[in-house]
Amino acid sequence: MKQTQKISDAEMEVMRAIWKAGEPVTSGQVQEALADKGWKTTTVCTFLARLTAKGLLQTEKAGRGYRYAPRMTEKEYRELETREFLKEVHGGSLKSFFAALSGGEELTAGDIQELKDWLKDQ
Repeated sequence: MKQTQKISDAEMEVMRAIWKAGEPVTSGQVQEALADKGWKTTTVCTFLARLTAKGLLQTEKAGRGYRYAPRMTEKEYRELETREFLKEVHGGSLKSFFAALSGGEELTAGDIQELKDWLKDQ
Protein backbone atom coordinates (compact mmCIF):
# COMPACT_ATOMS: atom_id res chain seq x y z
CA MET A 1 0.00 0.00 0.00
CA LYS A 2 1.25 3.46 -0.80
CA GLN A 3 2.12 5.81 2.03
CA THR A 4 -0.99 7.62 3.19
CA GLN A 5 -1.19 11.37 3.56
CA LYS A 6 -2.51 13.19 6.59
CA ILE A 7 -6.25 13.62 6.62
CA SER A 8 -8.44 16.46 7.85
CA ASP A 9 -10.85 16.23 10.76
CA ALA A 10 -13.80 16.01 8.34
CA GLU A 11 -12.10 13.24 6.38
CA MET A 12 -11.54 11.39 9.66
CA GLU A 13 -15.28 11.59 10.37
CA VAL A 14 -15.95 10.00 6.98
CA MET A 15 -13.40 7.26 7.69
CA ARG A 16 -14.96 6.55 11.10
CA ALA A 17 -18.38 6.17 9.46
CA ILE A 18 -16.91 3.71 6.95
CA TRP A 19 -15.03 1.75 9.61
CA LYS A 20 -18.18 1.60 11.71
CA ALA A 21 -20.19 0.22 8.78
CA GLY A 22 -17.90 -2.81 8.65
CA GLU A 23 -18.56 -3.40 4.94
CA PRO A 24 -18.16 -1.50 1.66
CA VAL A 25 -20.52 1.49 1.52
CA THR A 26 -21.94 3.85 -1.07
CA SER A 27 -21.63 7.62 -0.89
CA GLY A 28 -25.32 7.72 0.03
CA GLN A 29 -24.75 5.43 2.99
CA VAL A 30 -21.88 7.64 4.18
CA GLN A 31 -24.05 10.74 3.79
CA GLU A 32 -26.83 9.04 5.76
CA ALA A 33 -24.42 8.01 8.54
CA LEU A 34 -23.24 11.62 8.79
CA ALA A 35 -26.67 13.24 8.36
CA ASP A 36 -26.13 15.43 11.41
CA LYS A 37 -23.35 17.24 9.50
CA GLY A 38 -25.76 18.49 6.84
CA TRP A 39 -23.20 17.78 4.10
CA LYS A 40 -24.42 17.75 0.51
CA THR A 41 -23.82 14.77 -1.74
CA THR A 42 -21.07 16.63 -3.60
CA THR A 43 -19.25 17.31 -0.33
CA VAL A 44 -19.35 13.65 0.70
CA CYS A 45 -18.18 12.61 -2.78
CA THR A 46 -15.30 15.08 -2.58
CA PHE A 47 -14.18 13.61 0.75
CA LEU A 48 -14.46 10.07 -0.65
CA ALA A 49 -12.38 11.03 -3.70
CA ARG A 50 -9.73 12.66 -1.51
CA LEU A 51 -9.55 9.65 0.80
CA THR A 52 -9.22 7.35 -2.22
CA ALA A 53 -6.43 9.52 -3.65
CA LYS A 54 -4.68 9.52 -0.28
CA GLY A 55 -4.69 5.72 -0.24
CA LEU A 56 -7.15 5.15 2.60
CA LEU A 57 -10.05 3.88 0.52
CA GLN A 58 -10.43 1.46 -2.33
CA THR A 59 -13.35 1.66 -4.73
CA GLU A 60 -15.33 -0.91 -6.62
CA LYS A 61 -17.95 -0.28 -9.27
CA ALA A 62 -21.47 -1.01 -8.05
CA GLY A 63 -24.16 -0.36 -10.64
CA ARG A 64 -24.03 3.30 -11.63
CA GLY A 65 -21.99 4.24 -8.58
CA TYR A 66 -19.20 2.98 -6.39
CA ARG A 67 -18.72 1.22 -3.10
CA TYR A 68 -15.94 2.37 -0.81
CA ALA A 69 -13.95 0.15 1.54
CA PRO A 70 -11.08 1.02 3.88
CA ARG A 71 -7.60 -0.10 2.85
CA MET A 72 -6.64 -0.42 6.53
CA THR A 73 -8.40 -0.86 9.83
CA GLU A 74 -8.89 2.00 12.26
CA LYS A 75 -6.30 0.39 14.53
CA GLU A 76 -3.77 0.19 11.69
CA TYR A 77 -4.39 3.84 10.82
CA ARG A 78 -3.99 4.92 14.45
CA GLU A 79 -0.68 3.02 14.68
CA LEU A 80 0.55 4.58 11.43
CA GLU A 81 -0.34 8.09 12.56
CA THR A 82 1.23 7.52 15.98
CA ARG A 83 4.50 6.33 14.41
CA GLU A 84 4.52 9.38 12.11
CA PHE A 85 3.81 11.70 15.06
CA LEU A 86 6.61 10.13 17.08
CA LYS A 87 9.01 10.53 14.18
CA GLU A 88 8.02 14.10 13.26
CA VAL A 89 7.50 15.63 16.69
CA HIS A 90 9.92 13.64 18.85
CA GLY A 91 12.55 12.61 16.31
CA GLY A 92 11.57 8.98 16.89
CA SER A 93 12.57 9.19 20.56
CA LEU A 94 10.32 7.32 22.97
CA LYS A 95 12.11 9.05 25.84
CA SER A 96 11.12 12.47 24.45
CA PHE A 97 7.57 11.25 23.91
CA PHE A 98 7.16 9.88 27.44
CA ALA A 99 8.76 12.99 28.93
CA ALA A 100 6.19 15.11 27.09
CA LEU A 101 3.36 12.87 28.31
CA SER A 102 4.47 13.24 31.89
CA GLY A 103 4.44 17.02 31.53
CA GLY A 104 7.99 17.24 32.80
CA GLU A 105 6.98 15.64 36.09
CA GLU A 106 8.71 12.61 37.49
CA LEU A 107 7.03 9.31 36.66
CA THR A 108 5.66 7.50 39.68
CA ALA A 109 6.87 4.02 40.59
CA GLY A 110 3.47 2.76 39.40
CA ASP A 111 3.89 4.51 36.03
CA ILE A 112 7.34 2.98 35.59
CA GLN A 113 6.10 -0.49 36.53
CA GLU A 114 3.18 -0.18 34.13
CA LEU A 115 5.58 0.77 31.31
CA LYS A 116 7.93 -2.09 32.18
CA ASP A 117 5.05 -4.58 32.16
CA TRP A 118 3.84 -3.26 28.82
CA LEU A 119 7.31 -3.39 27.27
CA LYS A 120 7.83 -6.93 28.54
CA ASP A 121 4.65 -8.02 26.74
CA GLN A 122 5.75 -6.51 23.43
